[in-house]
Amino acid sequence: MFWQAKPTIDPDDEEWQLGAWAWLLDNLGGIDAIRRHPTRFPRNADFPRSGLSGHAHVEFVFVHLCSLLGLDPAKFELRSQENAINPHLDTFALVQNLPVEPAGTYQLDENREIVTYEPSAARDLEHLISVLAHELCHSILFSIPTRPADWGDNEEFMTDLAVAFHGFGIFSGNQSFQFTQFRDDATGAQGWSTRRLGYLTQNEWGFALAMRAVLTGEDIAPIKECSSPALHTHFKKNLKYLSKNRTKTAALFG
Repeated sequence: MFWQAKPTIDPDDEEWQLGAWAWLLDNLGGIDAIRRHPTRFPRNADFPRSGLSGHAHVEFVFVHLCSLLGLDPAKFELRSQENAINPHLDTFALVQNLPVEPAGTYQLDENREIVTYEPSAARDLEHLISVLAHELCHSILFSIPTRPADWGDNEEFMTDLAVAFHGFGIFSGNQSFQFTQFRDDATGAQGWSTRRLGYLTQNEWGFALAMRAVLTGEDIAPIKECSSPALHTHFKKNLKYLSKNRTKTAALFG
C-alpha cells in the first residue's frame, strides 16, 4: 500500500544496519549496556562550557568525552593537525564536500593511542564532539578481539554506529550534511558550501537513531529540539517503520 511505513534507506543498507547493531550489542554488553549510555544533546547539562580556547578547549572536551565513554584519557595522545586550506577561492565561489582533509584520525603506536583533530573544529562544539566521539569509538571497537566478516569494507561505518550506540548520534547526524552561506565584507567574497562529516549519510543516521530509540525506549522529545529538520524527518520516518515492523528488531532484545 502507498501509505505503508517505509525506511529512508534501501533494503541492503537496512539489512547491514540490523546485522551491525546485533554485532555491537553482542560485543558491547547488550541492551543493558546501551541503556547505560543515555542520548547526549548539545546542551550545557551534557557538555559544560570550558571557558577555554584552542587546544586547551579541545583537551577539556576530550577528557569529558572520555569520562562519558568510560575511557581513561591518560592512554591517549591528543594532537592538532595542520590547518586546512581556506575554501574561499574567489569573490563568488561554490565549494562542495568540505573538509577534504580528514576531520580527525585514530592510530595505534605501540601502546599509545593517538587521536588527531582538524584545528578549526575547536570553534564548533557540535563538530568537535562528533569528530572526537568517532575517533574514541575506534578505540572501543579495537578493544574487541573479534571482527565481523565485512570489517575491512565497513570499519568506518561500524564506528559511526558505535557513536550512535554510545549516545552521540545527534551530533554526528547533524554534522553529516551541512549547507552554509558565507560573506566576507572585507574582501567581498561570498558563496555557498556543503559539507559532509563522517561516513553514514543523514538518512542512514536517521535509521540509526530510530534503532537506538527502539532499543532504549528513551524519551524521543529532545531529538526534535536538538536535531536538524532533515535529520528529524528521517528519524521520524524510520521510527514509524520500525515501530510497525517489530519483528525486525525482536531478536536484538534476546
